Amino acid sequence: MLKLVLSLGLLVCLMAPAYASKIAIVIDDIGNNRNDLKAALLPGNISFAVLPYTPYARAFALRAHHQKKQILLHMPMEAVENNRPGPGVVTADMNNAQIKLQLVDALDSIPYVTGVNNHMGSKLTQLQMPMQAVMETLAARKLFFIDSRTSEFSVAEKMAGEFGVRTSHRHVFLDNQVDEPYLRQQFEQLLSIAKHQGQAIAIGHPYPETLSFLQKQLPLLKEQGIELVFVSELTTVVNRNEYLLPVTSAK
Repeated sequence: MLKLVLSLGLLVCLMAPAYASKIAIVIDDIGNNRNDLKAALLPGNISFAVLPYTPYARAFALRAHHQKKQILLHMPMEAVENNRPGPGVVTADMNNAQIKLQLVDALDSIPYVTGVNNHMGSKLTQLQMPMQAVMETLAARKLFFIDSRTSEFSVAEKMAGEFGVRTSHRHVFLDNQVDEPYLRQQFEQLLSIAKHQGQAIAIGHPYPETLSFLQKQLPLLKEQGIELVFVSELTTVVNRNEYLLPVTSAK
């Protein structure tokens, strides 16, 4: 009987796919357009970052949850040069209480949120005090944070580590341009980083070109030994002394 159990266990292991590397893809800027709802039909474990107070935010979150996808709050944060990051923006001139209230309201506006990433935020993510307020709020709610890395001087992961918030950061922007050669170049860069480091995170947007490209490419990952996972699976509590990777491209 024992031999039979061991043999069955070995057979299961042999039949299971052997993934050498993991990638996560976050689709940002969800909620402004009705066509964004189509993004929920992408195959596999895609994570979606939804802008608060947008016309289709709640409808998308409900649809994506039904499709067994992961939902993040795409929190508007003050940028260095852009003064219009969207409704609900957190700015550097707010005090801690104001930041926490703004973030809590945004979190409560979207169902099924499991984590947060920053929309813009090249200014705010450089500042310790505002990011402390953000991380205190996320720690209280047991949510993770993905740093979109719109600034190479971001302290977001460091502050997440201070408060025990699980975190990681974007390695590649998929679609600063949307022609297929560029999308393919960025996607291959994502896979290359994953193969060398064991994992990598990409951020894209619900552009028709991006969605069409991913529809074709995602089913091919398995045969390349790449596992597509929810971005939460690639988060960890960062040691406060850990050095951050440089930004690979800006958005």
